[in-house]
Amino acid sequence: MGRYDKTERLGINAVERIVIDDLEWIFREQPIVDMGIDGHIELVDEEPTGKLIAVQIKSGSSHFHETTDAFVYYGELTHLNYWVGHSLPVILVAHFPGTGETLWALVNTDSAVRTQKHWKIAIPKSNRFGLDTRESLAKIFNGSPAQQRVRKLSIDEPLMRHIAAGGKVSVELEDWINKSLGRTPVEVFICDAEGNETLSQNWFQYFIGYGMKELAETLFPWAIASVDEDFYEENNEFLEDPHDVLMRAIDEDHGIVVPHDLATVYPYKEVAGEIECYRLKLELNELGRSFLVVSAYLNASESTEASP
Repeated sequence: MGRYDKTERLGINAVERIVIDDLEWIFREQPIVDMGIDGHIELVDEEPTGKLIAVQIKSGSSHFHETTDAFVYYGELTHLNYWVGHSLPVILVAHFPGTGETLWALVNTDSAVRTQKHWKIAIPKSNRFGLDTRESLAKIFNGSPAQQRVRKLSIDEPLMRHIAAGGKVSVELEDWINKSLGRTPVEVFICDAEGNETLSQNWFQYFIGYGMKELAETLFPWAIASVDEDFYEENNEFLEDPHDVLMRAIDEDHGIVVPHDLATVYPYKEVAGEIECYRLKLELNELGRSFLVVSAYLNASESTEASP
């Protein structure tokens, strides 16, 4: 049986109380020793979101060196390497039973300072764990930029698999042609074998300096975007194909140049001279195909793995 440490237990209890009572999120203690990960916090936004962060809790002033503005923690490099490489964002929480204070800091390559044999991190005295920093804590659930990219690919994996299986995925975008700040609803549709569409995702997006093809391929980096020709055949509201109009505008003698983005995608309707509407088909690029291969490997059942 592991040694009971009252001070350590006070820290875990304090964090659990703050998470449940103040933040109204979910705290799951990690009962098995896991390189210093004491628990996980799940973000709740009316309902549990499935978004997690890992927590390491240090209770008592003996773990820290106090400065004017912060408490500095010194640790072993093996722990730092594990935490920085963790699949979840990791926060270090400091609890001081004598004063009841609970503070926190995000452990990453920016906040951690490496020394020859150890590392250190400063936890600001102003960074109280709880309602005062709820907004900052909530942002951490999104992870680092690299983690966000991987998670975004994972979220879009069903779309990629639908395309890989021969299905169609398209996205509806709007171009407010008289606005300097671009804005558009983003509506993602899945089309089944019978041609029936289902709205899969939708949100509102602001942007600057993107054509519609470039915007689609930025929002879906795993895809190549092109005009959804089947949709345009049934829904084109122009008397003349707008693509033909654009092609006639290319006149080298008069120095008129149509950007490549406009020459390859074009709207199927215009609303009040203000909004051009596009429906673009998404197809897998090299990133999308490669991600599906990696995902299949990572999710392979044990029965498919070679025996040692």
